[in-house]
Parts: sequence; structure tokens; C-alpha cells
Amino acid sequence: MRELDLVKSGISSVIWSIGYHSDYRWIEVPVFDGKGYPSYQRGVSTADGLYFLGLPWLYTWGSGRFSGVAPDAEHLATRIAARIDSRASALADSKERPLNELALGS
Repeated sequence: MRELDLVKSGISSVIWSIGYHSDYRWIEVPVFDGKGYPSYQRGVSTADGLYFLGLPWLYTWGSGRFSGVAPDAEHLATRIAARIDSRASALADSKERPLNELALGS
């Protein structure tokens, strides 16, 4: 398979595992520093919905190790769940708000 329509397939998330050598060239989002390393705050990048996990010193010394990644994964899972909840809430609110209020951001 060379192409996949994510919407038609019902796919809303992609987890990309790159193994033991980092290669971010395929990510065309401006979240990298001058050396090509991702910029983030405890795994949360400035790009909406883009997260990093398993990197050295993501938050602690153990972040890049199998034995220490669990607290980072839990933190990101909580952040992702909160993002999903806030989007669902915003969507529900938008159905009840008049169009001009949405357009003006009031």
C-alpha cells in the first residue's frame, strides 16, 4: 500500500517509532532548533498535536531509557487527553453559539 486516506480509514493518531537513531527530516514542521533537534517542553512541542517521547533528558535522566520513560508517557497521555477533551468541549460549545460570535472570537 503506497497511500492511505487517514480520514476515510478512521485514523486520527500516528505514532512513529524511529528506533535508536534519530532522523527527523521527514517532519516538516518548524519545531526544530538550528541543529535539527526538536524543541519541546516536557515532550510537548509548539505545534498543536505534535509530541516527543523517549528522548534523552525529555524531563529526567531516565527519559531516554525504557526503565524511565513511563512518567514521561503518563504526562503526555494526560496532556493529549486534556487536548481531546477541550476540543470536544469547544466543538459542543460552537454548536450552541451564534456564527458571528464564533467569527469574532467573543
